[in-house]
Amino acid sequence: MKEKTITFQRVAVKEEEGLYLKIPFSVPDQTSSMELSYEYDRKKNIIDFGLLNEKGELIGWSGSNRSRIVVSDHRSTDGFAPVPVKQGEWSILLGAYKVDEMGAAITYKITFHLKSLLLLKGDTHLHSTGSDGNMTTKELAIDAERKGLDFLFVTDHNNYAHNYQLCSTKQVTMIPGVEWTHYKGHMGMLGRKRPFKSFLSNSLEKTVEILEEARGNGAFTVINHPFCPWCGWRWGMEKVPFDGVEVWNGGLEPENNQACLNWWDDRLKEGKRIPITGGSDFHKYEPGSMPASPCTCVYALSNSAEDILEGLKKGHSFLTISPEGPMMETCAEEALLGDEIPKGTEIQFTFRNLKRGDILSLVSQEGREEIFCESDRLSIVRTAGEPGYLRAEIRRSLFNGCLQIPVLLSNPYYITGEKK
Repeated sequence: MKEKTITFQRVAVKEEEGLYLKIPFSVPDQTSSMELSYEYDRKKNIIDFGLLNEKGELIGWSGSNRSRIVVSDHRSTDGFAPVPVKQGEWSILLGAYKVDEMGAAITYKITFHLKSLLLLKGDTHLHSTGSDGNMTTKELAIDAERKGLDFLFVTDHNNYAHNYQLCSTKQVTMIPGVEWTHYKGHMGMLGRKRPFKSFLSNSLEKTVEILEEARGNGAFTVINHPFCPWCGWRWGMEKVPFDGVEVWNGGLEPENNQACLNWWDDRLKEGKRIPITGGSDFHKYEPGSMPASPCTCVYALSNSAEDILEGLKKGHSFLTISPEGPMMETCAEEALLGDEIPKGTEIQFTFRNLKRGDILSLVSQEGREEIFCESDRLSIVRTAGEPGYLRAEIRRSLFNGCLQIPVLLSNPYYITGEKK
């Protein structure tokens, strides 16, 4: 991660003792988090510390109890609110509680951690004790950190009380979510603490109203397990507004997920652009059920909740059977998965953690190219063909004699006309 550090000194004089003073400083664009520290002669002086954001709002106050704090949108030092570190003029609050006769020379150091593209692993669909899961949100975060995950969306049924209890760790960003749960289908509403006022609906019209409310509030709305035989989507896939679709649900049989994958691919052939997600639908540990199975891998500019959400909305992501992979790296000049690329663009793919016998498919408007994987790594280059789409899919037989099922699915590149 790129960094930028500034250091400056402020001398508090005896006449300022007992005053609160503002020290402005500029936060650069594309800052994901920042560390602030200050030093002075603590034997002779007592200097308190606080922080205002670019709007002049109080972010926190520590008195003289701390000499270093961290601020980010998902995790800040105790006593300081987790807030986006937005560009603009912020202010340090200098509390001149006790100042020596000769004055107090205070040295401030601020390090800005600048955004850069990251590949982050996580889960977009799991439940806590806030509904019918058996782990608290804190236990889920600790468990995710042990697994090397970077984010979790907690999506309890028709409930958002848990969203006010989320606590990110140093590694894991905990992101609010709700699974709107109806007898006619479930919808993931990701990224907002309170996407709707009420979940109650007894008609298609009211359902549409609730979904539009959630989208209007900035939630990423995803139809969950639409082809589930027990709680699939019965409202009609074309009759409601939504942003994405969960093509891979960890609790379903492969044929149910395949039905959704087929539906999605047909929509791509029609020219529609629907980003996909995968979710474990985890409730408790039991055979075949664990967080991040499948695992959603998203390209984001930081590990902040908003940047992860933005990556999902844009389709800058792929799905894999577990955090261990298989994994993929791909680029098409500066474009990411989910972006438009012109016909003729060179696309590079690298796949890792493969197994001999895996089948890689490159699926496009023109058909399906299949490649047999003979080692644990495969690199290929292709040229974007006719306008349409191109996505990657890897299938594997998990047990001898069993059918091959997807172990990796990517969002597509969307191919447009000739290069200019």
